[in-house]
Amino acid sequence: MNRWFALAIFLLGLAFLSRVAGQFIQVIAPVEFLPPLERWQGSNLPYPVLLAAQIGILVMIAWISARMAAGCRVLPPRFGRPVMVLGAIYFGVMAVRLVLGLTTMADVKWFASPIPTIFHLVLATAVMITGAYDRGVEAK
Repeated sequence: MNRWFALAIFLLGLAFLSRVAGQFIQVIAPVEFLPPLERWQGSNLPYPVLLAAQIGILVMIAWISARMAAGCRVLPPRFGRPVMVLGAIYFGVMAVRLVLGLTTMADVKWFASPIPTIFHLVLATAVMITGAYDRGVEAK
């Protein structure tokens, strides 16, 4: 069971890595087969700050996946349910953002940024899976 959770988090991490790599490529040596750089950015956060945060998230995902593969707890006891709830709220907000950006708020950059929003959905899923995992693991 632990390996399935670890694999799910690992695959979500790979999906997120593809987003980080795609944007990085468009920053350093743009290519035509990827979306243009402005479509990768959903906020006004400076790219170096965003990249540092993304690398931190990738390191955290790798750590979580390794802990799960070893059958170890990731969160402190009793945090599983609150983390699942926060992940579900995060997912819901990003799903609404995506729908609004594709419909009525297509003229507002933050809403009309499907690439970052989709990857926020990926991260929200990882948060929910982490909470679900810790609800079922014995303390180690």
